[in-house]
Amino acid sequence: LEWKMDSVTTLIFRPQYRTAVNDRGSSGFQQGWGNDVLLNERKSSGTTHSSSYNMTMMLQLSRKLSRMGRNIALKVDYGTNASSTGRTNLSTTHYFKNNTKNVKNQRIEDKVDGYNYRLQLVYVEPLPWLHFLQFRYSYQHRINNSDRFVYNWDKKAEEFAPDYDEDASNCFENQYSNHLFNLAVRTSRKKYNYNIGADFEPQKSVSRSLLEKATPAEEPLRKSVFNISPTVNFRYKFSKRTRLQIVYRGKSRQPNIRDLQPITDRTNPLNIRVGNPSLKPSYTNTFTLNFNSYNAKHQRNMVASVLAENTINSVTNQVTYDSETGVRTTSPVNMNGNWRAMGSFSLNTPFKNRNWIFRTYSYLQYRNQNGYTTLNKEEPVKTSVQHLTGRERLRITYRTRQMELTGLVGLTYNNSYNDVREKRTETFDYQAGTQLQLYLPWGMELYNDLTYSLRTGYGYEGYAKENFMWNCQLSKAFLK
Repeated sequence: LEWKMDSVTTLIFRPQYRTAVNDRGSSGFQQGWGNDVLLNERKSSGTTHSSSYNMTMMLQLSRKLSRMGRNIALKVDYGTNASSTGRTNLSTTHYFKNNTKNVKNQRIEDKVDGYNYRLQLVYVEPLPWLHFLQFRYSYQHRINNSDRFVYNWDKKAEEFAPDYDEDASNCFENQYSNHLFNLAVRTSRKKYNYNIGADFEPQKSVSRSLLEKATPAEEPLRKSVFNISPTVNFRYKFSKRTRLQIVYRGKSRQPNIRDLQPITDRTNPLNIRVGNPSLKPSYTNTFTLNFNSYNAKHQRNMVASVLAENTINSVTNQVTYDSETGVRTTSPVNMNGNWRAMGSFSLNTPFKNRNWIFRTYSYLQYRNQNGYTTLNKEEPVKTSVQHLTGRERLRITYRTRQMELTGLVGLTYNNSYNDVREKRTETFDYQAGTQLQLYLPWGMELYNDLTYSLRTGYGYEGYAKENFMWNCQLSKAFLK
């Protein structure tokens, strides 16, 4: 909703509401092996019912204070959300080395709810030589409540116990607040415009347990972080339809609410997860370069992009393996050194005969991912995985009023190296095919596609390695 209160004042209100409901059942069978010896076996079944909603509202009031570009804007955002999941988990796990059995029949109720609001003030002051000084301040506050109550099966009563299991249950409140101060200089010219500034962002979080078993001695977990990052946004217009954009920005991200809770989740006895309340927020630096050119006379479109990104205090999983039982215990930890660089290029152009169209898409990415790995069933050690991905797609299309025929080929290449295991993996995915779309009378369309796929380097044979796939569709348009 938009209301122009007068010639210089505008009020905008934008609400949004989403809801979802889901029901499903599941069953599973799992075995764990070590040195060709069967360590464990697990059979499980369960049902899940979940529901959620999310509501957001945005109110913005802006006013022009002068014809020279001085203006002020106030923006208020508010949101509330809630989700609940009720599930039953019935499982039996056998540990063969010590000949024991673990039967775990539970009803688990997860609830997450919260609200957030943000106040933002933007003021723009005109400067000489068509420059503008922009000051932006925002304050954001979020509260999330995360509850998990686990009820064990009571054999005597032949039903789930009315009281929750204190060791497996938790109830946490998490509060986040952050201030953002942005100071920037921007200008807009005929050929170019830019925005150069810096963000100053102090953040604070408080997490506390609300369960009755929590004693007064359990102090809330408090964390404070202060981030400073430059911001750059530069656009250059070579012509009306040819542009270059360069952007740098930094962004912080809070850890997942479940990862912060200092509890042990034994829902799956073979995959135990332990929270880490000492996790720090991660901070990502991102540089992007985008070039776009469109030639209206020849109907040729070209897009090229480059991205470089690194993350400080990224969250990764540390896994400990028990060689006696085959149980894996996972805990999230912070780690530095994760970065990636990628580039892509696409071209869409017709031939001299405009019925023929050529398309190509090229993609290349190199990623360094640090983490932890288990070597020879021992304690986790730091590892670094370098991963290279290349992708090429070529398409040629012949188009008339009655039909559209396309031939396509593609190749995806992956190469990864693990420095601890000293193992290199190299795979190739080949693809070739054709597509045919016929425009029939009475608003009907017939679509066919035939695709041949070949995968090498994965270590398997049969249909998973090489296959043909054919799709056919007949449709009719109504109410046109």
